[in-house]
Amino acid sequence: MSENKRTNDPKGVRRRIVDAAYDAFVTQGYLATGMLELREKASVSGGAMAHHFPAKRDLGLAVIRDRVAGAVQQTWIEPLRACEDTPAAIDLIFKDIIAELTQKGGVSGCPLNNMAIEVSQHDAEMRELVSAVFGDWHEALSASFKADVEAKRAQSLDPQKTAMLVVAAYSGAMAMAKARQEVSPLNDCRTELAALLAVKYRRP
Repeated sequence: MSENKRTNDPKGVRRRIVDAAYDAFVTQGYLATGMLELREKASVSGGAMAHHFPAKRDLGLAVIRDRVAGAVQQTWIEPLRACEDTPAAIDLIFKDIIAELTQKGGVSGCPLNNMAIEVSQHDAEMRELVSAVFGDWHEALSASFKADVEAKRAQSLDPQKTAMLVVAAYSGAMAMAKARQEVSPLNDCRTELAALLAVKYRRP
């Protein structure tokens, strides 16, 4: 019965595999995760795994496209597009992430960061994918800052460079939070970014 269900639901099978892989890659690492372990986590047969993802690399590419990019979209890009006040949007993003991690009681790190650190030196296609996700994130921030400059809500602000600062600051703070397994680096980063941006948004 369960085997027929899997056979008749290829999209569901693929989704379970990608979900299991995303969770494992983020928490324990891409290189440390084996395909047999993922088969067991996803509760799929060897044939189903081989059909959808003949190699671990194929699964890694799918995780970046289907889950990591989506996480950045949901966590950063959509909130930025929904709010005209860029500093307020950034502060709220930090607040929500800190609250979520505090509730979980642990820090697995930024999914994009985790994958970038592990795969960028080993696989050109994966490197291009993670770079593109970073690019989308940076572009969303740049566009938001640019809109503020054009609307004269901000002064003496370079949208591209300020966006890079935010991405780098968050990524570094998240890496430190993961190393310490506590959120104080993210709290400090949130406070200092807010102070730096307040100067740029101060009315003359």
